[in-house]
Amino acid sequence: MRAMRCMLAGLMAAVLVTVVAAQPGGRQFGGFGGGFGDVNTLVLTNAALQEELKVTAAQKEKLKPLVDKQSEFQKSRMEMMSKGKDGFDREKFMEMNEQGKKLTEEVKKTVEDTLSADQKKRLQQIAVQQMGFTVFNDPEAKGGGGGGKGGKGGKGGGGGFGGFVTDSQKETIKEVGEALKLSDKQKSTIKAVVDDFNKESREIRTEAGIGGGFGGGKGGNREQPDQEKVDAANKKIERLRKEAWAKVEEALDSTQKTAWKGIVGEPFDLAKLRPAPLPKKD
Repeated sequence: MRAMRCMLAGLMAAVLVTVVAAQPGGRQFGGFGGGFGDVNTLVLTNAALQEELKVTAAQKEKLKPLVDKQSEFQKSRMEMMSKGKDGFDREKFMEMNEQGKKLTEEVKKTVEDTLSADQKKRLQQIAVQQMGFTVFNDPEAKGGGGGGKGGKGGKGGGGGFGGFVTDSQKETIKEVGEALKLSDKQKSTIKAVVDDFNKESREIRTEAGIGGGFGGGKGGNREQPDQEKVDAANKKIERLRKEAWAKVEEALDSTQKTAWKGIVGEPFDLAKLRPAPLPKKD
């Protein structure tokens, strides 16, 4: 049962990335981290990301076949998700999971072939910002880690060690590791900071009624948390995030700080990569 819940959680994370669109009037979270999935997929449909990358009309036309393919695949996955744990089909899940991996690779290759060198560099910077603390992770490590947001002055990260990480993100983690060349002591220090941040932010989210298991209440429905509590929780997590990133910065030497600045580039409003809030039920 636990294994099934883990697989469903991974599927849910993968599903979310395909439905992300520019969020009108999105809030400025002021930092990195907390996003879902692979930015290559977001390039297909996210207007804010396309604008940041200066994607041309010709490039959008080249990506359109994948937009349609992704949309159809998304519909199939959402149908599976709507059945809840009682209607879970393991064989169908594994088959769809493999289809998703192949589609993700196809998207990545097409995006790389379509974008210019400057566009790809900026996309990679945004990918690092989106991953947050996860870029300091061991990509092969197992185990969970809570999510979060951002970093000090837009130079930090939420997210956690372990959890759902795509193959593309694992590549990014390796590239960041090679660029920063963190010592074992630095890795240990950063991990301790992230663990503390995740623990405290997870407690704050739980208290606010944010998160929860797959399917939620009766019939797979999940009651929406109170928005005021969510806003208050986000403010608390934002403060913790800044404090955590300040500690991470202290662990880096001057050369590493310079390298990190080039890795992340100018801050991008990650709220624009997040899905719009679900409408409240009557």
